[in-house]
This record gives sequence, C-alpha cells and structure tokens, in this order.
Amino acid sequence: MVVRVDTSELNKEELHKVIVGVMLLSQYSPLHKKYTVAQWYQRIVHSIELNQFSYYESENCRPVAFCNWAFLSEQNKKEILNEGRQIIHSDWQSGNHVFIPELIAPHGHVQEVVEDLRNRILKPYRGQRASTFRIKIDKKNRKLVRVAQSFLI
Repeated sequence: MVVRVDTSELNKEELHKVIVGVMLLSQYSPLHKKYTVAQWYQRIVHSIELNQFSYYESENCRPVAFCNWAFLSEQNKKEILNEGRQIIHSDWQSGNHVFIPELIAPHGHVQEVVEDLRNRILKPYRGQRASTFRIKIDKKNRKLVRVAQSFLI
C-alpha cells in the first residue's frame, strides 16, 4: 500500500484522480455506495478541500483506502456523537477534538490506515482519544446502525 503523502499541492489531474478513486472505493462499501451526492460532498469533499485526508493506493496505482479527519469543538463533538447530527463545513476545523468521519477501506486495509493515522498524520495528538463511528449492518431490519467509539492515538 502506497500513501500519497504530500496532498497539499494537488494539481487538477491529481485531485480528479483522488476523487475518482474515492468514488470507486465507495462502490465496494455497503455504507458509502448508499450516500447521496449531498452526503458524499459533505462528508468527503470538504476534507479534500481542507487537506484533511489521506488517500492510499496499491503499488500498481489502484485505490485501496481513504481516510479523513476533522478537529471538532466540544459542542460539535457532542452534537455529532451523541445527538446524531451530521458534520457540516464549519465543523471541520472548529476545535481540538479529533474525529474520523470516514475510513473507507473495503479491501481490508483498515489496520494499516489506523497505524498511519497514529504514526504520521495525527502524531502531534498522540495520547489523546479520537472519535469515530463504527457502522454495523442490521440485516434483520435492513438498516445501517452507527455506533460511536473512540480509540487512542
């Protein structure tokens, strides 16, 4: 798995490649393939605009994972994690609480992405807890269930 390290200077071609790659990854995720365009924009594109993402490819340049992060205020963290509010543009850099809105790794690269978060991307936040949602599929009721969780950086 290759990490695209320098995302700060994406030209139009590279930006297009990342967006198309994330769209392709979304096709293999039961959750992400159901996103509306508005949800996709709100939860993914804002992070790309703010350079708060990491995009991963295989050695032969195929997309394998995407992850993004936000820095939430205490109030926004509470509303998103406890009250179910969706993340909006103004939330992404509103505070110091690390939140991982999306980690798309449909081919089994989750552990590598989490290690990259800990060791490279979020290294200045080591020792703090990051929040995210684990999505479970309730097959009986045909629903996606969001369960808030945290992990140590």
